Amino acid sequence: MKMIIKQCSYCNNNIRIHEIKFPVVNDYGGVIVECEACANLSYTEIINPEETAISKGAKKVDTWDNEIVTTEKALEKYPNIKELKSGLVVVGDFESREYEFDYRAPHIYLCESCGKEVESVSKSELLKNSTSISKAYDNLMNFILANHRYQRDSFVVEVNVECDCGQKFISYWHSKFVPNNKSINLNSEVFLIGTNMPLRSENIDGIMSKNDCKRILEKFVIRWNAIHSRLLIVTPFVGHQWLSQEEIIELWDWIKNFLNPEKSTLVTRTATFNKYKKACEEKGISIDILDNFGLNNLIIKDFTRKQDFHAKIYVGYSLDKSEIIMGSFNLMDGPSVENISFKSCTFKNFLDRFILPMKITIETPSTIEKYWSHIIQNKDGDWISNEIESQAILTEITKYK
Repeated sequence: MKMIIKQCSYCNNNIRIHEIKFPVVNDYGGVIVECEACANLSYTEIINPEETAISKGAKKVDTWDNEIVTTEKALEKYPNIKELKSGLVVVGDFESREYEFDYRAPHIYLCESCGKEVESVSKSELLKNSTSISKAYDNLMNFILANHRYQRDSFVVEVNVECDCGQKFISYWHSKFVPNNKSINLNSEVFLIGTNMPLRSENIDGIMSKNDCKRILEKFVIRWNAIHSRLLIVTPFVGHQWLSQEEIIELWDWIKNFLNPEKSTLVTRTATFNKYKKACEEKGISIDILDNFGLNNLIIKDFTRKQDFHAKIYVGYSLDKSEIIMGSFNLMDGPSVENISFKSCTFKNFLDRFILPMKITIETPSTIEKYWSHIIQNKDGDWISNEIESQAILTEITKYK
């Protein structure tokens, strides 16, 4: 299946059409669509019109097959109908995001008894039980698809772990739940978002290389994507003036991969964005064309332009709590050292102490989804699926010292 983006012949609204081509025999004809923006009807000729899907911008209201009726005859019952404007073909999944949790130092989850990192032992315990957890996940998926009930956006696995020092704790693993009848890969599709031991700012605060600052930020962004309703990135520079075009594009790709575009805001300087735009254009990628056809990442398309600041803050926030990474580091890689600090505070304190002095506006956070899909090991040692109030998990993983 390939995606074709065409524009409404009346209002230029982007319409995403998913065309299917079979290996041997294909039907030729077309579809009539009703624009979601202006409600006018348009048409386009396409192969296998019955199987063609519209995912965004319009709804399919009629089809025709040229073996049964000609295009001219099919359009007679739609007087003055216009053809969709030519667009472009999208190859591959342009909305896919690829990132990983780096289990090398620096670590943010440490044992409260001995101070040793517990990220690695948590992953080992998760994978040790992968067969049973995956079976419980498949049972959950089958139940939801069969009954059309209890579908949640978030899926969490709760794993009992023991540190090498004997300290027992719980690790929490998150993934966005997609009801697609596919099994889950626990090695690459669920991410550590916390434990029931407190986060200690003293384990994060200090002087580190830009590389290590960015790796700590990555782990927090993974956490924030799950437990907070909004993310905010404030950095005057993405990269620096001596970076190559490829390196500049890689940094902005990092933004697109790690940050959830539906819940993230970027604040940076116009000149920083213009360097990225120029790098893309010199590589044959037009940001303006991506914007025109609704293909640009929303974080980049709607970033906040601000000139008069040098602050760098990275925040996950909800209506009750905020977690903030701050320091001297811009969003870039490198061996040179920077300072980094972590703190938690109320949403109101975050607004008063950070947002008001910056003189910017941010999105008001929405309420976290009340229930999450959940897999846990019961007292008999069996892995079972159920649902749990999200607040029960949030209370456990948002403890600080």
